[in-house]
Amino acid sequence: MTAIDRTAYPRLGLRLNHEELGARYTLTETDRDFVCANTRGEVGSLVLAMLLKTRQDFGCFPALGEMHLDTVAHLASQLGSRSPTWPGNSHGSTSLYRYQAAVRAHLSVTPYGDVAEELVTKTTLEAAEAMSDPADLINRAVETLQVASIDLPAFSTLDRLVNRLRTEVHERIATFR
Repeated sequence: MTAIDRTAYPRLGLRLNHEELGARYTLTETDRDFVCANTRGEVGSLVLAMLLKTRQDFGCFPALGEMHLDTVAHLASQLGSRSPTWPGNSHGSTSLYRYQAAVRAHLSVTPYGDVAEELVTKTTLEAAEAMSDPADLINRAVETLQVASIDLPAFSTLDRLVNRLRTEVHERIATFR
């Protein structure tokens, strides 16, 4: 398995300083209008705002339990909440799926699926002719998906696919020798 920290795959986990929070997680007027139009209640607004900003920032939807509380508090303050209640991973899955679909429609992005996998396969097969490092191939796949406005799959999904395709190319090259 390729180490995720050797790739361009986005990761949460780092605590952002005040300037980074402002640059990456400040809601625009359009963002606020979107959140207000698609939620009822303080918790739902906070969850939707978090999904919107993390999708814009990372290209995927992280697990809510992975969100840093400083980031949650920053968004909550913009929504007028004095004491944010962060549901973590306990937020209802029906609402969560509805919010993710709303964010995708708002940002004009698509979920990872068969079309995305075909795109990654084509890109990786071409790149593996000239590159060997799995991290480089994963980086190329991430870049391709981001340019195509497609959600990134789990890192393990990309890692398995890229390594399988890389092996196919290398076996084919070895056969020609």
